Amino acid sequence: MQHTEREREFFDEHWARVQLEDIRDPLQVPGVDSLAGRRVLICSCGSGVEPVMAANAGAIVSAFDISPVGVANALRLATHNGVTIDARVMDFHDLTYPDESFDVIYGLAILHHVNVERVAPHIWRCLAPGGIAYFHENSDRNPMLRLARRVIFGPRGRARRSSRLGFTRHGTADEYPITEADVRALDRACHGNLVRLYPRFQFFGLLAIHGWRNPRFAAALSAIDAAIGRSAPFLRPYGFLQDLCVRKPRPHPPASLT
Repeated sequence: MQHTEREREFFDEHWARVQLEDIRDPLQVPGVDSLAGRRVLICSCGSGVEPVMAANAGAIVSAFDISPVGVANALRLATHNGVTIDARVMDFHDLTYPDESFDVIYGLAILHHVNVERVAPHIWRCLAPGGIAYFHENSDRNPMLRLARRVIFGPRGRARRSSRLGFTRHGTADEYPITEADVRALDRACHGNLVRLYPRFQFFGLLAIHGWRNPRFAAALSAIDAAIGRSAPFLRPYGFLQDLCVRKPRPHPPASLT
């Protein structure tokens, strides 16, 4: 089975568990004052939450997902919440939207599911001048986290879903944190307009996310991470979370001849 087919099969099952809910909050994208009237593309819409939140903010919303079940979720959730979106089944590697279609492109934990070198040119192509592409992602920049993950779950391409230590991988068998090579590929495709942001430090909290789920223990680990992020902000780039932000410049007006 090919990678794309495995992803579709996994997320058809995963998104089938989504329930209808009332969503009132608007989507907020760092660097964008308001989404009202803006053309917004949500990359991976299977939960349906982000497209509805973007519509709540007044955006003109398009969305896609590789999973037909996920797209059906997004459309059903939009109807339940009284908003309109355009959601389609589409592979991120082969986006069919016209050039410069969107003022904002948004993705939550999607880039580490795809071949970044293939999808990055589509991000740049579909983004309108003056627009922003914003992706909240993981990272394998920290060598200790990288080594621990590979020891516990196995290397990329041969990863295990669980280990004898009681840890469990979330997501598909193919996904793995974004590499520095992926980040460089995105930056190249976007002509050097990529900015990396580190909203918070996450390191010890991964123990609770992947296995040790005692609530008090998880809260203590999160508090340790937060304290490190506040007291040593220079360590944030070596945590597990990062935001990748691309702003496409507007063309310079022609020089006056007078």
